[in-house]
Amino acid sequence: MTIEDELRAELAKTQQALTDLRARVDNAQQLANMGDYDWHISTDTNSWSDQLYRIYGHEPGAFNASYDRFLEMVHPDDRDKVTEMHREAYATGGSWQIIERIVRPDGEVRHLSTNGVVITDENGTPLRMRGTCVDVTERVLAEAESERLAADLREAQVRRRQAFELNDQIVQGLAVAAMALHVGDLDAAGTHLDQTLAAARTMMSDLLLGADLPVATPGSLVRSRESLVAAGTPAAAPLPAARVLLADDYEDIRTLMRFQLEKAGFDVVGEAGDGASAVALAIEHLPDVVVMDLAMPVMDGLEAIPMMRATAPGMRIIVLSGFSTETVAEQALAAGASRFVEKSRQLDLVSEVRAVLDA
Repeated sequence: MTIEDELRAELAKTQQALTDLRARVDNAQQLANMGDYDWHISTDTNSWSDQLYRIYGHEPGAFNASYDRFLEMVHPDDRDKVTEMHREAYATGGSWQIIERIVRPDGEVRHLSTNGVVITDENGTPLRMRGTCVDVTERVLAEAESERLAADLREAQVRRRQAFELNDQIVQGLAVAAMALHVGDLDAAGTHLDQTLAAARTMMSDLLLGADLPVATPGSLVRSRESLVAAGTPAAAPLPAARVLLADDYEDIRTLMRFQLEKAGFDVVGEAGDGASAVALAIEHLPDVVVMDLAMPVMDGLEAIPMMRATAPGMRIIVLSGFSTETVAEQALAAGASRFVEKSRQLDLVSEVRAVLDA
């Protein structure tokens, strides 16, 4: 073999190795959905990798990606930002990194994470700008969806809090007024109705103005037990002293419920103003019946019911709630409640307790 033959063989081997290397690079870029570019500033010619053409929605080598042609494919809302970034890098000889949008020929918008660097000569004169582009559209859309879901969750939490506050200030107030009427305390009923009406006006104004609802601050509006007895509440027939635990964050309702139950002969073994305290008292006293509000601080009724059931499976649990939807009732019963009662109705708590005890 002559020297020329050896050189040809070596050249063919080198060319084959270069071809293999380009194929491997192209395959790697396809897998990473990444392309690279090399823009020669003086001639306005841009060497794009095959995958970069594909990212932009074109066949490899379909056109010379001059700067003007490149800008045509940048999203109109991003062009000023991109050109300003390039000007600054050209002037300083530095590098850049940006997430920009492009528009493909079919109108699809893609998000690219682009970085680049300015190559200069020994005098600092810019010669080329080269870098890489990674298609990060799926990641950007996933982050946007995650942010949207988080915003929806925050809005749902606000709505839930407002619903609880409406329940505490309006439905609870009306329920107390109705219970006061039931036991014959007309003065207390009138006071609650007046205060509930005033609270409703305030909350409606706040909602229309976009303000947060005020936190409920229930007062001690119910008269003493002695005054309620003096009001002439009819006494029920004596019953065996079943043990009852009351759980409601509204003190007035607890007072009226205790009065009704003790008048009927039940033994009220404790009162709780939040769900966690209710669970603790249920574990301590093991009552026959728990009468519990659904919307309470610290721990709501839906969380507390299963914990009480785990402590004493035979414990009867009556859920009182200002929420009257079937969904709320179904959730309470599915959690283990024995009975669901709306506070908005005329509440005869003695009958409700008798019913679950008989069952």
